[in-house]
Amino acid sequence: MIGHGNDKPSRKLANLLLVVVGVLYPFIVYLGGDAIPAPVFGLILGALWLVRAPALIQQPGGRWMLGIALAYCAVLAMGGHDKLLRWYPSIICAVLFMAFALSLRFGPPMIERFARLLEPDLPPAAIAYTRKVTWVWVAFFAINGTCSAVLAGWGPLSWWTFYNGVIAYAAMGTLFAVEWLFRQRMRRRIRRAPMHAAAQRLNSHPWVAAAVGSHAGAPAPGMVVALTASGRIALLRHGRAGLVSELGQHAAGDDALATPLGWRFVDAMPEAARIDLLLQAPLPTTATVLSERLENDTYVLSLELPLDLACFAEHFPEAPVLPGVLQIAWALAFAAPRFGTSTTCRGMDQLKFQRLLRPGDQVQLTLRYDAAAGRLHFAYRVGDATCSSAHLRVGTVPGTIHAQ
Repeated sequence: MIGHGNDKPSRKLANLLLVVVGVLYPFIVYLGGDAIPAPVFGLILGALWLVRAPALIQQPGGRWMLGIALAYCAVLAMGGHDKLLRWYPSIICAVLFMAFALSLRFGPPMIERFARLLEPDLPPAAIAYTRKVTWVWVAFFAINGTCSAVLAGWGPLSWWTFYNGVIAYAAMGTLFAVEWLFRQRMRRRIRRAPMHAAAQRLNSHPWVAAAVGSHAGAPAPGMVVALTASGRIALLRHGRAGLVSELGQHAAGDDALATPLGWRFVDAMPEAARIDLLLQAPLPTTATVLSERLENDTYVLSLELPLDLACFAEHFPEAPVLPGVLQIAWALAFAAPRFGTSTTCRGMDQLKFQRLLRPGDQVQLTLRYDAAAGRLHFAYRVGDATCSSAHLRVGTVPGTIHAQ
């Protein structure tokens, strides 16, 4: 037990030393090549590779790398020429080139193997992407190994050191960064793919004029749907819950993962840039003001009730209706900035509800304030039909100026 416990730290230390030696190798050779004989280099490198061997043989291509690296270290240890030290980076590149290239021939590609260590269930689009990335690394190792070999055989030591110690790592870091950016773009495309397919299925539904799906920058997928005339009728008859149930089943098809979890219903599809913002935003809690005008002492506001107004989900789930208490609250809220009145009602007279207000209704709200009596009169109308009206007893907020 004690031996195994000490073995893991030694392996970790050997791995770290091997990485450090690999990174600093060009500078070690440049600065210490005359002081440290090639056989000593070979023994030190060979010992580090041997300690790392148990973990390396479990990795893709690790056995190839281990065998060739140990063979190189053996040649150095048995009296290799000092100039042979320069070939270490080229040999490592050659091994990586062969491992990546052979993985493309016999499969799976090397990058796919690495990706499956983190995500075992890769979608087809990701598998195709990992194959392309593997080809890119094959090209990189071929070019980098060739340049390093040319400088090792015929270039000055200073040029070889600068290339392998600076340029090669800069190129590798740039390649990693560019690939990471492309990978994030691929992830977004893969995440959105089920919603795109769901949107295409929804576009064939008679209740849907247009549909666009998105993840909205969050794990839960969502769908923005512009309803047809029959879709609006379905919303009035079945409510938001019934509409979501029917459209959700149609959107999913045979893929339950393609079921949108967030829904927004609109009259017309917004611009593409606003889709994510719309799905991230909470359901609206008030009417949309289309226009307003002042006629003598009366404000006339043209309002539209959003199809997915928050209150419709509960009042009532299967027959959405704008609550009377909300109509009164809106009248007080719209009057306050225009007349300087309070949003608190102390009482009301002649309260009448004559017609239901439903999702998508375009409503005219009239507001008139009698400052002397402290009474606010409101009336909601759809066309020529009065929906509701009342006289509310309110006061003026001190220090404000009202229309009268």
